Formats: sequence, structure tokens, C-alpha cells
Amino acid sequence: MHKYCARPIICPLSNPTSKAEISAKKAYAWTSGQCIFASGSPFDPVTNNGQTYAPAQGNNMCVFPGVGLGAFLCGATKVRCCL
Repeated sequence: MHKYCARPIICPLSNPTSKAEISAKKAYAWTSGQCIFASGSPFDPVTNNGQTYAPAQGNNMCVFPGVGLGAFLCGATKVRCCL
């Protein structure tokens, strides 16, 4: 992916972390730290070539963009399951 895109967006959304399509560690290593990484499960910080990255969780904004955008725009601090 990094061969064709300087800053690939990588979103492994499977849960739990052990089932993710790719780990944060591998994503940052394989892209020399150039990827934009957001996962469906929490990952610990990754250090690659002396740089530490804090992987983000982004599944609600990516998979449910209407709910994510609405929550962002109204400044919601919680999104309840009933939504």
C-alpha cells in the first residue's frame, strides 16, 4: 500500500484487537511511520525508528459516518447504544 501512496489510511476495524486485520506495530513499520492509522480496537503506543505513535480508534467515524459526524458537530461526549 505504501508503495502506491505516501500516506496510506489504514483502518483495521475488526474487534477484538487480536482479530484486527493488521496491528498498529506492523502498519507503522511497513509504512516507515507514514500511515494514518485508526482501528476498531485499542492498540498500545508504538515506537518505530525512535518515533512514538499513539494509534487512534476511529471505527464510529469511519463505519457510521452520520452518527460520527453528528456527535462531532454537536460536541457530544457520549454516544449511547440506543442511538
